[in-house]
Amino acid sequence: MGRPFQDHPMLITGASSGIGRALALELARQGASLVLAGRDEPRLQEVERAAVAVGGFVRTLRCDLAVPGAAEAMVAAAVETFGGRLGALVNNAGFGVTAEFGVLPQPDLERLFAVNVLAVVAATRKALPALRAARGLVVNVGSVVGRRGLPTIGAYCMTKAAIGSFSEALRAEEARHGVHVLQVEPGLTATRFAENRVIHGDHPRHYPSAFTFTAEMAAARIVRAMARRRDRVVLGLPGRLMVLANGLAPWLVNRLLARR
Repeated sequence: MGRPFQDHPMLITGASSGIGRALALELARQGASLVLAGRDEPRLQEVERAAVAVGGFVRTLRCDLAVPGAAEAMVAAAVETFGGRLGALVNNAGFGVTAEFGVLPQPDLERLFAVNVLAVVAATRKALPALRAARGLVVNVGSVVGRRGLPTIGAYCMTKAAIGSFSEALRAEEARHGVHVLQVEPGLTATRFAENRVIHGDHPRHYPSAFTFTAEMAAARIVRAMARRRDRVVLGLPGRLMVLANGLAPWLVNRLLARR
């Protein structure tokens, strides 16, 4: 594939760990110029050192996307770093909440939507002028659970369903401007996502480790999809099987989930 992103200016959110970190390193190996955003400054600095070591130009931004206006300020800082340019925006930041709706606190629901949905839309809107000038790329990291609501993580599923709809609508709207939108839908992935979840009720902290995709495997697949300007990529066999089963026999999936 060569180095299709050589000197390509990119902003990656949620870059301090997991898929965001792996993407930063994979893109740095290909010569991309990166601004990495996240809340955990020590981890961001570690990712910066690792990315610079493999040849990338990297700057970091500490950013809490739950704060109103933070997403817009983040994009403005990144575009300024690149001298007014931006070739790709990777909306990867997000977190999960595990709780049945009957006990889910409203503030947690609102913060979940603020980070997982509203900040994504705000950052993308702010980035559009630079992305249009570059005929660039938006990468929205959703989830396979955006295609199928699951018990106890229904609120998280709602946010990822919203991102899927946003990606589809934005792709159609921005096609005439040359901006492409890639929707990424990971299944179970070996990251810190599970341990960072907010949990209400008696639910396990960690997911089963069998069949998990590694963050590095995910990053490699995402970068290939970015280079080919694909519309969507579903990561991991279990996730693909869930999407297929829900499409062919949603009644059966409903019954199995109700009997958990």
